Amino acid sequence: MKNLHISLWMAGRSGWMGGAIYIQNLVRAITSLSLAERANIKLSITCLSSDLNLVRPILPYVDRVYIFGKFYLKICHSLADRLVFLPTQIFNPLKIDFLYPTYVGSISPYSWGSWIPDFQHYYFPEFFSKEEISRRDALHQKIADSAPVIVLSSQMAQSDFHRFYPKAASRTKVMNFVSYLQPEYFEPNPKLIQEKYGLPNTFFLVSNQFWKHKNHKLVIEALGILKQKKVYPTVVFTGTFNAKDNYECFNELSYKIEKLDISKQIHILGLIPRIEQIQLMRMCLAVIQPSLFEGWSTVIEDARTLGKAMLVSDFPVHLEQNPPFTFFFERHNPEHLASLIFEALYNFQPGSNLEKENVARENNFYATQAYGRRFLEIVNTFR
Repeated sequence: MKNLHISLWMAGRSGWMGGAIYIQNLVRAITSLSLAERANIKLSITCLSSDLNLVRPILPYVDRVYIFGKFYLKICHSLADRLVFLPTQIFNPLKIDFLYPTYVGSISPYSWGSWIPDFQHYYFPEFFSKEEISRRDALHQKIADSAPVIVLSSQMAQSDFHRFYPKAASRTKVMNFVSYLQPEYFEPNPKLIQEKYGLPNTFFLVSNQFWKHKNHKLVIEALGILKQKKVYPTVVFTGTFNAKDNYECFNELSYKIEKLDISKQIHILGLIPRIEQIQLMRMCLAVIQPSLFEGWSTVIEDARTLGKAMLVSDFPVHLEQNPPFTFFFERHNPEHLASLIFEALYNFQPGSNLEKENVARENNFYATQAYGRRFLEIVNTFR
């Protein structure tokens, strides 16, 4: 079989860890396959120098890492939209066969595919600036016009794409991503991480960046409702807070916490090392995922990998993910979430459950391989 050089573009950045984790999980899915299945594959990562720290966790899994400057990439993309022929030696010196996930241009010296996580800005334009909406619309249109394959993470996203760009519908594929937790993530004593952050034995965990669509507000309101009933659960929040991008959202949450006088029940840890986040997930009573919109929730996939109980909003993609040990609540109804938190306090067990973790890890092994095979199937269809 002919050798195949697949290069993955590091899609994430420090302000969007979901994109970085997406690429990290895809690398591990590909390399989880048997040697026979990936014998002819060379796997590399391409990234900006500023994103090299996001590549470090997967360095042992890839053959090479190639670093590019923004100026070089801008020139390549510009020429790819203007020229009718691109000399391979100049524009494909790395001899890439398939590049993913990015936008390359209408003319390319190699095959490529784009990934569109979701169409949130169509549903919640109030969460975006006019400039950001225009940028997203322009990129999606270029992808619809030129991409050999457009990958969507959910059936909902594919339906949205078909509605907005019907002429490109035949070039779409759905690929549900899967979380992969390295064996070393199960080695630490999670109790020590709980103690490091001064957390009680019983707590709920919310691991989302502080964006409005993540709906932290609903959790705060649910705690206010429970306080009136003299019930005082603790909730831990992890995730990026960037003053430039989500200052207003964070301030609103801080004001609401102060107004309801529930600050003693709230622990906001910010962005912590992923291995520590996973230890807190192992120790919590349940993971709460209140989000109003997701392309495919990484938090849900992480909790699935741990066999963890979850309280999850009834957003269609969450229902599509359909994780086990999950109770769904109406995503605009704090009373409903409050009732589930109350029930969990008296019916769930905190701490890591080794039996459930072992079953979930075994299931995850097969799910990860299926994810890797799905990606290679898409690559081989469109390269």
